[in-house]
Amino acid sequence: MDYDTKLINLALDAGELMLASGAETFRVQDTMLRILSTTGREKVEALAMCTLLIVTLPREEKGPLSMTRGVKSRAVNFEKICAVNDMSRAFVSGEITIDEASERCKEIYHAPNFKFSTRVLGYAVNGAGFAVMVGGGPLEGFISFFVGLLMGITLVYFGDKKVPFFFGPLMGGLVTGLAACSAHYLLPGTQLDKMIIGTMKALLPGLALSKAMRDLLEGNLISGNSKVVEVLLNAVSIAGGVAIALTIFHMS
Repeated sequence: MDYDTKLINLALDAGELMLASGAETFRVQDTMLRILSTTGREKVEALAMCTLLIVTLPREEKGPLSMTRGVKSRAVNFEKICAVNDMSRAFVSGEITIDEASERCKEIYHAPNFKFSTRVLGYAVNGAGFAVMVGGGPLEGFISFFVGLLMGITLVYFGDKKVPFFFGPLMGGLVTGLAACSAHYLLPGTQLDKMIIGTMKALLPGLALSKAMRDLLEGNLISGNSKVVEVLLNAVSIAGGVAIALTIFHMS
């Protein structure tokens, strides 16, 4: 494999890691451009969209070299984004070689995520804390902790499966609604709305909406509009799951 091909693959590897970890489109493009710019050639191109990366490296002798790569997974992992940024800076500054940079990308890709129990516990703590913040009492916070546990187990389980994008939030909303309604049925004095709202706050796509607005303001209209649609689909899925649970229990 010649140097140009290695360089383009490195740019795509870095871009894929960042895009799959929740980085903004303009940040992904900037990282890929910086890596390609180490050749000193003009008119290098790097385009990032929600599920697609395209890079082009001009060559005088053989003509321009272009490659594309699809990105199907989506998550939020700032640790991996920072690690790719550090790798790209080290490569651009000449501190590491292209082979060392490629090896770092492999290490970042295979880096372990948080444990199952840690991720589920995070949802539970968030649910309890937000339930109190939105006006619930200690009892609502206590119940929301266990509701958040059930929601976290559901989300993490379906997150590891190859299911449609909207199915995870839909099931998360359904499980949360069923658990909260069951608790309210057994303890009528509890505030159902506080438990549901508090627990569901961890699911709301606020970060995705912020990234969508940032992309739109940066002029990345395709990615920005795609992310807005993704946010709306996510929100509708969550609301749909809760609505099904409320309908089952005849609550509103």
